[in-house]
Amino acid sequence: MYMASNEQEMSKEERDMLIKRFEDLVAKYGKTENLKMFIHYHKPGSSVKHPADVLDNIIYVLDGKRVKVRCICGASLDLTDYSKIDKVE
Repeated sequence: MYMASNEQEMSKEERDMLIKRFEDLVAKYGKTENLKMFIHYHKPGSSVKHPADVLDNIIYVLDGKRVKVRCICGASLDLTDYSKIDKVE
């Protein structure tokens, strides 16, 4: 799942469903607290790099079992908890 290019074409329900799926995978394989902190510090209006008029600045990336999140400001975070991947299989 890569939600950068087709966001305008997606309905809110489709987008919310994909974000929920991403959050479920983070809960299963990743670090939920890190995701919450990233979203908090990169939310629109939080700084000059995150203007309030840019509503969708966070990009969710799934690469196999690896879960990542990026911001249009250039910051990124690998949320994968590799110890959880070994235990889930």
